Amino acid sequence: MQFDTYTIVYLITNLFSIAVNHRFMMAFFEQRRTKTGVCVLSYLSYFVVTSLLYLYVDIPILTLLANYGLVLVISINYKSGMLKRVISAFFIVLFCGVLEIIVTAFTGYFQYSIFEEGSYSNSLGVIAARLATYMGALILYNFKAIRRSNKIKRSVWFASVLIPVITFVLHLFIAQSKDVTQIEVIIAAILIYLVNVTAFYLYDSLADSYIKLAENAVMEKERELYYNQCIMMQTSTNELRAFRHDLKNQMISVSELMSAERYEEAKELMGELSGKLNTKTLFGMTGNIPIDSIINYKLQSAGNEQIRVDAEIAVPEELNMDISDSITVLGNLLDNALYALQQIEESKRYLKLKVMFDKGRLMIHCANPYVTEVRYENGEIISTKSDRKEHGFGLKNIEAVAEKYNGCMNVNHNDGVFTVDVLLYLTFDCKK
Repeated sequence: MQFDTYTIVYLITNLFSIAVNHRFMMAFFEQRRTKTGVCVLSYLSYFVVTSLLYLYVDIPILTLLANYGLVLVISINYKSGMLKRVISAFFIVLFCGVLEIIVTAFTGYFQYSIFEEGSYSNSLGVIAARLATYMGALILYNFKAIRRSNKIKRSVWFASVLIPVITFVLHLFIAQSKDVTQIEVIIAAILIYLVNVTAFYLYDSLADSYIKLAENAVMEKERELYYNQCIMMQTSTNELRAFRHDLKNQMISVSELMSAERYEEAKELMGELSGKLNTKTLFGMTGNIPIDSIINYKLQSAGNEQIRVDAEIAVPEELNMDISDSITVLGNLLDNALYALQQIEESKRYLKLKVMFDKGRLMIHCANPYVTEVRYENGEIISTKSDRKEHGFGLKNIEAVAEKYNGCMNVNHNDGVFTVDVLLYLTFDCKK
């Protein structure tokens, strides 16, 4: 066993394969289920076993089988079914193997057998193969983020490709230099992998920080919703108590006025009583605080604006839906409807809202009359408000939430009525 430049570079790149496998695991699985120490040990075992196989055996078929088994072991650290683990491990090993074959072919190595000891010895080739697999894992992880409705900036896409490529090109220039020594080539290889791992570790750290900030914002919004709901319920309760307390005396007065045939005064007093009944209406009383709160908060001014509201809300107390998403859908729907209703005469103002949950599906229907022309730009409805830079994203945001839950949004504006239907597929998660 001779530790030449290629062997040392191979071991360094094999250590880097820990980062490659970790990125693949992040792309295929959601949550880890084992302790950190156990997880780290499984990744280190991968490096140790595959390195020893290379040093003492180096037969491709054995290395391939060992890789598959070790990747499968690593996948046990994550929550998933066994079938998904088996398929994911197969894909990872196949993907990495195909890339290595392609890279070795580009470096002029064609004659090899999977049952005989390997003879490949191109340091640049093995570095390129590892960087290529790392780049593939990064791109796959980006696609996963998109499926989860997380927007990936162009800079991240470029970085996922350019950082591995640029660092390899730099190493290529260093390795091709006439005055470079063996130790310098090895140090350059180490630095290349440190740059790649550090760059994307920093990106992950920043992304986690952003997610925590977003979660804190959602929690703050949730507290605000609870507060608004409590205030509205307390106000309605107090007004009802005061009305009940005064009702007996008022009815005695009405009775006396009627007995004295003072009908106009009795009618006037009855009108005052009717006005007192016009307390704040709670349209949502399902016990689902996020949905009840946003509906009640948005519609609390409907009575003052002479808007007739027909609301039918039937959802369980808990839904498997992010609070921010329910706020986005219902908040934007009601904001758009209330803005449109301000443009028409009071006698024609009405709003129909239906929010129903059935067999894992959340169905939302919102309809209101409108008079302003519906404008389109590039096939999409745009805002009619004067400040279009600050508005016009409501329907787009609703559609994005619908896609997140594998649902859809349908918009109609016929016969002077603007209708939006939203369908979301949720997992029923109601605590009884």
